[in-house]
Amino acid sequence: MKTSLACLLTALVLNVSGCSVYDATLVEQGSAGVPDRPPESTSSPDDNVEAVFALRNVSLDQSGDRWRGVGLDLDGMNTASIEDPAECVAANGNPSLDGDKGIDNSFGQHVLPTVASLIACLEDNIALNQGLGFGTVLVRLREWNGTRNDAKVDVSVLSAVDGTSLDDLSGLEWGGTSGATLMEQGGSVEAPPPDWDGEDFFFADPASLVAGDIDRPNVWTTDAYVSKGRVVLPVDTSATFTFLTGPGSFSISVEGFLVGDISEDGQTFTKGLLAGRFSAGRLVATMLPLGICDESLRESVVGLLTDNLDLRIDKELGGPGDPCTATGVAFAFQAIRARLAPTIAPVALPVPDPCADGGSPGVQPAFDRCCRSVEVNTPELLPAECSPADLAPYANLPNPIPVPPVDGF
Repeated sequence: MKTSLACLLTALVLNVSGCSVYDATLVEQGSAGVPDRPPESTSSPDDNVEAVFALRNVSLDQSGDRWRGVGLDLDGMNTASIEDPAECVAANGNPSLDGDKGIDNSFGQHVLPTVASLIACLEDNIALNQGLGFGTVLVRLREWNGTRNDAKVDVSVLSAVDGTSLDDLSGLEWGGTSGATLMEQGGSVEAPPPDWDGEDFFFADPASLVAGDIDRPNVWTTDAYVSKGRVVLPVDTSATFTFLTGPGSFSISVEGFLVGDISEDGQTFTKGLLAGRFSAGRLVATMLPLGICDESLRESVVGLLTDNLDLRIDKELGGPGDPCTATGVAFAFQAIRARLAPTIAPVALPVPDPCADGGSPGVQPAFDRCCRSVEVNTPELLPAECSPADLAPYANLPNPIPVPPVDGF
């Protein structure tokens, strides 16, 4: 059964003060922040352009100094040294230092490298599942003027159960062990996966819709905007992204932003970012679903997390003398135009439970260790048991193993 990246966002808020996105391109233009909403005159009740973008190339690799250029300045401070002001008091009294332009991404700096080392081929398996079309995140723009500036845009975010490159959907059936796999007529052959060419169809997950209505997703705001080609979509802490990674999943809930830069031809997000405050409690709860079943391993990751918290859950509550209760998190992505299928999937996307039996001491779930990225970048380290058949699913994907933008977000 193919697995996936799924998204369920259940609320949106609009509050852009005190928060900046670092982008080397914008710095050259004289601004390093989230762009202001353009003038009201850029929007009209007659705006009628609709565009659906399917997220791809979700990048978790923030090793070395990559974390420094991916994220948001969430607290309005640049804590470049332990003597600089910080939003809250860290566990050891020394604040976690910010990245470029005050970026708050302590999770990418301190915790994510350890998580990635425990979960073999985490990013590769996300890329594999994403490329096959299950659980793709879809950003739908409506009432857009189609230009690079629009003060008011209807934006919804939903997830798909499966997708396909087929143009004729009339003969498709649903099958597989959970009934969540698109099959060609007769039910014996899986439908071809997406080509990621801007023409793919995706079937919406009923769990991301209100009463199964494709026009009433759980996440829906009529007051997002586009400024200088950048879609700005604030999200609150009830916004939950679940990255399914084979036998496990990684969920992230943030108070922050989902933003994406629309290409000049309007066909892609050349780069995008999900970033914000991730509460310590929610982070701890992600360890079991991720597949870190061994209690001692979980405790070590939780200790690493709690030692490097750098933010408060709510910046409006408390002050700099209060303990840190959240961490800055950021993930990069790209997106490409797609189409919504006229019908929704009959079942919600299945989410695996890798620690259903409670986990065994010292034993982790079996993740695919035959990484396409290892074959490409360090073939001498490729495990001997990896056969050409094992590597073929990666090699044939139109989505490569993602790499974050060199110039940061």
